[in-house]
Amino acid sequence: MKNIISITPIDYYELIIEFENGEFKIFSPAKLKLYEQHNFLAYPNKLKSYKYDNNQITWYNNFHLDKEYLYEYSSLIDKEQLERKELSISSKNQAPTDRHPSHHEYYFMIYPFKNEKQFVIGESIGGGHGEMGGCGSFDLKEVIEIQKLTNHLTLSNCAWAYDIMKANIFDIKNAIKKLVLEVCNRSNPL
Repeated sequence: MKNIISITPIDYYELIIEFENGEFKIFSPAKLKLYEQHNFLAYPNKLKSYKYDNNQITWYNNFHLDKEYLYEYSSLIDKEQLERKELSISSKNQAPTDRHPSHHEYYFMIYPFKNEKQFVIGESIGGGHGEMGGCGSFDLKEVIEIQKLTNHLTLSNCAWAYDIMKANIFDIKNAIKKLVLEVCNRSNPL
């Protein structure tokens, strides 16, 4: 059986699993109706609260699935779809600010499978249809070297991400891997 190389949580309650044969597969607990038996999987932070090795994934509550199950019940995902999958790292509403009295959210997210500009830094001001704000995509070096962007990480409640990225400035894959691992570690509800 094919060993697990990596498991990456993505937004919208799914996991991307890379197997040693080079395949990337998407695991969706909702499509498998796993929520009925394991309702913790319906909560994004609990879904992200796992560890894995080459043979299985184990969540914070010791529920685990082996590589055979994951391989059989996951769907292949093509490169184009894979590159569009994102992971929200952190966000924080800093309101009231001079821009809005109740909604001024800063956020940081990554596109772990893109080849460039993997980091998205943005603001949501006001919310709803008339929202102000916006976002931009950046590469690792830009996030580390542009002071305004590093300040944004603090406002997004993830200053810790800066240290990981700076320590891995010449190794984007390792930077992303360590960011993902830290998101999983910080998601543990226990």
